[in-house]
Amino acid sequence: MSVRMLSAVLGLNVLAACQTAEPPAVEIPPQQSALCSPGVSLGKVLVAPLAGWRHDQKEVEARQDIALHAIEAVTPVMPCAASTKILPIVPNSQADTRIVQARLEGATSIVFIRLEELGPVAVLSFPTLWSTWSDVKFTVDAVDVASGETLRSIPHRRREGGAYEGRGTAPLQGEMEQALKDVILGSP
Repeated sequence: MSVRMLSAVLGLNVLAACQTAEPPAVEIPPQQSALCSPGVSLGKVLVAPLAGWRHDQKEVEARQDIALHAIEAVTPVMPCAASTKILPIVPNSQADTRIVQARLEGATSIVFIRLEELGPVAVLSFPTLWSTWSDVKFTVDAVDVASGETLRSIPHRRREGGAYEGRGTAPLQGEMEQALKDVILGSP
């Protein structure tokens, strides 16, 4: 193989690596106002985190601990709630039992935080490029307890990181907190 041919192949490999080092395209839902937009009053709120992890999700308990700490840091300051109570994380399949619990506790609204993704993602693109990013994905559903009507459903995905950036689990709680603030309070 000639030096030119080897240089061309190497150049194409590097170019291909650059193309695969970025996070995959983010699905962007329609722009929505924050859950606690001006004029919104949810009354007494039960916050019910629900786990909807992939079937092959690793370290579920660690991810749930990170998510719950972030939820506990953000949701008590919901300006549209008269009061909040945070429940432990349960599987998505238990959403109906959480609504029953909210009725029994006299809540006006229940805010489901449906957790789908929380973790670092790593990509190795040979010969020389690597990248990592944090992926936080959830949907916030505000439901009127009396009627069962969904008042708001706000999907959200936050990705931070990129090429040659080393990210582990350390920044996940902060990124989850910021993502919740984006959705609940509208802080970009």
